[in-house]
Amino acid sequence: MIWLYRLNELANYVWALAPGSRTPLGNREIKLVAHRGVHGPGGSGTVIENTLDAFSLCQQVGAWGIEFDIRLTRDNEPVVNHDPHLGRLFKRPDIVIAETPFDALRKAVPQVPHLDEVVTRYAGKLHLMIEIKESWRQRPALPARVAHSLASLAPGRDYHLMSLVPDHLESFSAVPRDAFIDIARTNLRDILKQNLELGHGALAGSFALIGPGSLQQLHAAGRRVGTGIVKNRRVLNREVQRGVEWIFTDAVVPLLDSGVVATNTMQGDDSSK
Repeated sequence: MIWLYRLNELANYVWALAPGSRTPLGNREIKLVAHRGVHGPGGSGTVIENTLDAFSLCQQVGAWGIEFDIRLTRDNEPVVNHDPHLGRLFKRPDIVIAETPFDALRKAVPQVPHLDEVVTRYAGKLHLMIEIKESWRQRPALPARVAHSLASLAPGRDYHLMSLVPDHLESFSAVPRDAFIDIARTNLRDILKQNLELGHGALAGSFALIGPGSLQQLHAAGRRVGTGIVKNRRVLNREVQRGVEWIFTDAVVPLLDSGVVATNTMQGDDSSK
């Protein structure tokens, strides 16, 4: 999806010139969600996305929340990784998560976190935006195993479940629909329709593609909205002015360095909005 990345880069430049981008935010809440944590090159070396190091940096710099991806191992243990295999990040394309027992995966690539580790370290300190990458129809153990890891947390307050496929969330019967976020790419019209029909509580997508009409429709239906991937302060200003609640970003540190004052996660998250 290289073209989506390039579209986002262009949109961050163009939308920085849009109305609202220079308007002071005053005391408005700014909920910065670090997309796969704080990752990339840094002063102490390269931090790999979706690792405990990446999430700990979010806590250190003052992000509001973290977004990360969940997949099941062969023996149904939930681990954090975006791709179905470990080739891109760890040069181990031979390790396919769904085909590998957790103990073998941990021995080969210990940097891949277990969901329980993330919950233990960061729940209540960072809001957890958990993207479900697999379908319960193919992995029937998924809902119960993830629910077990999250049992001590309050949905909405401590975490939300997200997916590019709204049906992936339908089997989480113990989680209220207000805590479900449907993710749109270029298929906004279809995802918005499914969101409204299923009664899921929120929708997230590109700030460049969620226009005023769609945003108004979502807000009128009582839906909460997140947009990304925001890379500069002016686009962030515009999104907050538009009533967007969650700002997903790969640039938490640059945004904070530019003077953005993020909301503190310890204030919680009021799902009744």
